[in-house]
Amino acid sequence: MRRLRRGFSSVIGIRAETYVDSFLVNAADITTSHSAPLALVAAPGLNKAIQLTRAIVQFRYGTVQFTGGGALSFVYHGATVNLLSGTVAAATIQAAANAVVSPGAQAAALVLTPNVGIDWLAATADFAAGDSTAVLTLFYTVYELKQN
Repeated sequence: MRRLRRGFSSVIGIRAETYVDSFLVNAADITTSHSAPLALVAAPGLNKAIQLTRAIVQFRYGTVQFTGGGALSFVYHGATVNLLSGTVAAATIQAAANAVVSPGAQAAALVLTPNVGIDWLAATADFAAGDSTAVLTLFYTVYELKQN
């Protein structure tokens, strides 16, 4: 994985920064996305929490289709609960075609977890055999949590 771009904005009066990050994901990282979820956004630090609001997945077909795998979702590091309302179907990654997918807006009633990063996880199994890549663009806000 290689970070392509990073940008942010800060809103005065609110302790929050909004980011848009893009990542180039190689075939090896797609292949192992179940056994070794791909760490995308690092933990933000003490008393901060990340809220993922949207993602765009641009799948770029190579020459060999992936097999196996499972639905891909964005999760907090070490967890399996999807942070968005949808997933990227395994069939999208297995197809012999380019695709652009938006797995939905943020999940409803999501509990924010302080000081935890965001990973990309295949739900049920690793993929095999493919040589395609993907560009992941994440839209998220980092909130500074108030202390008592």
